[in-house]
Amino acid sequence: MAAGDVVITSDTVLNGLRLMTGTLVLDGGNPTPITLTSFMSSVLFGIVNMDGTAAPGVDPNYVTSNVSGTTLNVYAWKVNASGNATLIASTDNTRLVDWFAVGVQPAARV
Repeated sequence: MAAGDVVITSDTVLNGLRLMTGTLVLDGGNPTPITLTSFMSSVLFGIVNMDGTAAPGVDPNYVTSNVSGTTLNVYAWKVNASGNATLIASTDNTRLVDWFAVGVQPAARV
């Protein structure tokens, strides 16, 4: 996978809600967008987590998310400097992140 790549690993519709999971590679731009316009009319919420079994390094060491319309934005953070734990935007473009999004299933087109 290359920087910015998004992969959908599951896609389920349940009672008008669409539940999707997948992975993405950070693109270094902070945020790295997951655009779900083709699948949902709006994203209600999302959860992100760094993939892997090893402890995270200095860059990135934390990920957060924010919803904007039909996009789940993934933000990666790193420490400012050795001995300074203030978080700043990461520029990492290799870290794999798992994501989960729940949104409104678009109305069927006639």
